[in-house]
Amino acid sequence: MYAGNLALALKSAKSGVETARKDGTAIPLAGSLANLGALQVAMGNSDKARHHLDAALSLSTELVQVRFSIFDSQTQLALFEGDLDGVQRGLQRCVEAQQIQSLPARSWYDLAHQSTRCAYYERLGEWSRVVEIAEASDAELARRQYKAVRTSLLCVKARALARLGRHADASAALATAVRACPRGAVDPLIVLEASKALCASLRGDRTTGGVHYDRAIAACRAIGHRYHEWWVTTQRDDVQSGAQMAVAPLHGDIVGTSLVVSDVATILGAGHSIDLLAHRVATLLQSTPLAPRVDVVNESGQEYRPEPSAEWHTASDGTCTLRVAGSDRVATITVREVTSIEEISLLKGIADLVQIAVARTADTEREDEDLTLWPRTVPPDADDTVFRSPRMVELLRIAERLAATHLPVLITGETGTGKEVLARFIHEQSAQKRGPFVPFNCSAIARELVESQLFGHRRGAFTGAVDAFPGVVKAAERGTLFLDEIGDLDPQVQPKLLRFLESGEIHPVGDARPQRVGVRLVAATNIDLETAADDGKFRRDLFYRIGGVKLELPPLRERKDEIPAFASLFLARFAHECGRANLRLADDFIAALLLYDWPGNIRQLANEIRRVAAMAADGQTLGAVDLAPEITLNWNSRPTIPPRSNAPAVEVRLDQPLAMAIADLERKFIEHAMNTSSGRIAEAAHLLGVSRKGLFLKRRRRGLK
Repeated sequence: MYAGNLALALKSAKSGVETARKDGTAIPLAGSLANLGALQVAMGNSDKARHHLDAALSLSTELVQVRFSIFDSQTQLALFEGDLDGVQRGLQRCVEAQQIQSLPARSWYDLAHQSTRCAYYERLGEWSRVVEIAEASDAELARRQYKAVRTSLLCVKARALARLGRHADASAALATAVRACPRGAVDPLIVLEASKALCASLRGDRTTGGVHYDRAIAACRAIGHRYHEWWVTTQRDDVQSGAQMAVAPLHGDIVGTSLVVSDVATILGAGHSIDLLAHRVATLLQSTPLAPRVDVVNESGQEYRPEPSAEWHTASDGTCTLRVAGSDRVATITVREVTSIEEISLLKGIADLVQIAVARTADTEREDEDLTLWPRTVPPDADDTVFRSPRMVELLRIAERLAATHLPVLITGETGTGKEVLARFIHEQSAQKRGPFVPFNCSAIARELVESQLFGHRRGAFTGAVDAFPGVVKAAERGTLFLDEIGDLDPQVQPKLLRFLESGEIHPVGDARPQRVGVRLVAATNIDLETAADDGKFRRDLFYRIGGVKLELPPLRERKDEIPAFASLFLARFAHECGRANLRLADDFIAALLLYDWPGNIRQLANEIRRVAAMAADGQTLGAVDLAPEITLNWNSRPTIPPRSNAPAVEVRLDQPLAMAIADLERKFIEHAMNTSSGRIAEAAHLLGVSRKGLFLKRRRRGLK
């Protein structure tokens, strides 16, 4: 509901209420007030919660589901305030609201409400009733993949079983809850931690229970969840009192290892919750000798960031800083006096872990697609490149950070790798995006005209200058000037470009006074400018001026995982251009593309797809045979499957369940091995590649003698 950020959720809910009131829409207003009330319950603001829920109830006379959720929130509020009579009234209202509905299956609201019912019976100590409620909902929750609700109910079931003294069953329920817990979900993680604490404490291991309780309460405080903090604290005070029983220590201190692994798993899944992420990183550091030197600062109300980010740097005095930002939150973790290589390695490892976490969060919507050969959709606003490989994604992130500065950027790479596309991306992400993007190819203009084309000229400045020309630098004012093939720039013009970069002034040919122009410069080249400077073909001072920040685009042969996406993108574009409909790419087409090294890079690939699309017929499935011979050379010379032997074959029907097919295959393999070995078990097992015991178990499972 709020991805671990209650403050932001509250802000969003208030915005929803204001918008609904402004528009005069009753139904959205009722829903927004109900959400706002539920959030106030979670944050422990009883009076505000009651006010919002009462207001929502008065607007939702005909909205049964909304009323149901309001009654559930009011019941939780009564639990929080210790009003058991109010809890009973709330539960009865939920039952009545449920009876009004006529649904083919239980609603999410109904299933989630079972947690509230269980909390009430926990308060009364009716543990068997709690187990009964949780078990009645588990199958439906598992079937419909409501993982967060299922985790909560499995946890409350485990707590009830532990109270009944059924510790083995409680451990089994907790194990199922751990497997069901959705990655990165904050609520279930808190409930799971508190349930582990109660079960450990009731087994007599109050030390382990105390550790889990501290972690649960710290997580509650990190996100401001006062409702969870209340019941967790109440249960802790109940079960942590009294003498501790002697408990055999777990081998190898598995508890400590488990906690560390749990922290790591939480970090990897909590990239969306900056507070929880910072808390678990701090917990890891607090368990080391670095603890006295660790400082954590959490800030809220910052500029909103749609995607999280993590930055890591070290200072000359040995201070290491990890800064994590996302949503409207910023967490800064500082470790002082880091000197030893072990300490630096530990902190670098944690920083890498955090950066992986935020990257996983930013890339979540692309995860499933990246596991397939074919991209499901063409990326929005796609141009001539696709940023899918890890190397290109990282390059894109660096370019985005550079775009926010005014530094000149030098893009290097082979021809056809997409340098202009990356330059346009930098422009579109920069403060100059409202201005023009002006490309200029330094090698496409006659040498004697380059200066006037760049800096402009007055009318009559030279023979043929019949009109004044402002120049491409002036044309790019308040925008971005992209100088392509800058390595081919005339040496006589290079000093003037250097002066412009240093002073911001241009001197048009024939003009008496210089003109000041504000332009962002992005340059590109496919040659080694440092070597050119050594050879005297390129000014070294100009190289230093434009090459302060270099981005190297890898050739297509080093990012072949992007080729399927490129092929799909270009086929859609050129099929439309050529008027072809329903063109498809066969697997051998893609395989042949992947086996070729593409010396011309993306430009060559695009031209080949354009040629194939132009030659194709409507509805054709394009295969490797449709590609140029030089491209399919590696594909055609691949190792072929050897001719079939005279060994007996097995025919498998494809219209049967997979399990039946596997069982049939295994039975026939075993029978063939036994016949070939004349019944000798050791030889048959060797033929099958299994142990004698494994063969025995397989024969018994398949009913073979």
